[in-house]
Amino acid sequence: MFSNNSDKKREEIQDWERELLANHRWGRFKKWFPGEQISLDSKTASKEHAHLKNLWNKAQPLDQSCKDTLNSIIALEICNWNFENSIMNLCSAIGRKEKPTLAIGHYRSITYERWKQIWAYYLTLRNWLPCEGINGYEVILNSCDPDKRIQKHILNLLGERDKLKELYVEYFCLLLESWIGIYFEKQIPQKIAHDAAVLAVTNEIRKVEPKSSILKSLKRLKIPLPCNHKAFRHYDIIISSIGANKWRATIPQKGTDGLERAALLDKYLSAIEMWLKGYERINEQYDDRLINNIHNLLGEPDDTK
Repeated sequence: MFSNNSDKKREEIQDWERELLANHRWGRFKKWFPGEQISLDSKTASKEHAHLKNLWNKAQPLDQSCKDTLNSIIALEICNWNFENSIMNLCSAIGRKEKPTLAIGHYRSITYERWKQIWAYYLTLRNWLPCEGINGYEVILNSCDPDKRIQKHILNLLGERDKLKELYVEYFCLLLESWIGIYFEKQIPQKIAHDAAVLAVTNEIRKVEPKSSILKSLKRLKIPLPCNHKAFRHYDIIISSIGANKWRATIPQKGTDGLERAALLDKYLSAIEMWLKGYERINEQYDDRLINNIHNLLGEPDDTK
């Protein structure tokens, strides 16, 4: 974190300040892309920090509902699967000065129905793996995917069974388990057992295919959290790669997802910025209905809003 104010160390740092000045913002990607010519935009970050700090001081004291709204704003990321609904719910909460009615951000945003989809993917893969006799996965699977739509989709991507595919599917199941069970802390028993299992399966895959493009890609890219808007597409990429025994053999890279997501974000933030600056609209390219809806939800401006 950085700040132009030397007295900042003696102040209590608020959560919103930590988020604003986080290492991955303001062009601070050097640790992710070593060797790239990426500038550190500390001037813009410090200016924005000072502006928001001024608003923060004017809005004090915040009641609990406003604090809940602020925490939800901090929790929301552009990659969230329920991004648009979350923005609108936040605008409503800000306008009413009541806490959001929607669970916003990361795992909190995952609905019961979305969890059922995650489980359907996981259980279909587990059910596909060989077993001695009859396993119990199908009992739960039928409640998660009663019309077998997801099961048919995954089985089609996997194709004919072989030993290497079985190892890859086991490996992918283990990766999904870490997100389902949230195994982050190294000391907990689940994490210890999980890491040992991943290592064992990794070694078996390398015995069969020493230069595995699938294993290399999975280790480099990781798999997205269930709350990510591209989670199921990424799962399909992994499963189809296993089916073809080649990374992205059947699902090529689109190359436009980031641009599309940025345009989506701009649409909402432009409407909110118009409200902040007192504009009704800027030009013809913006959606008047969205602008009016957001402005109606936010209501009349004040320091807290």
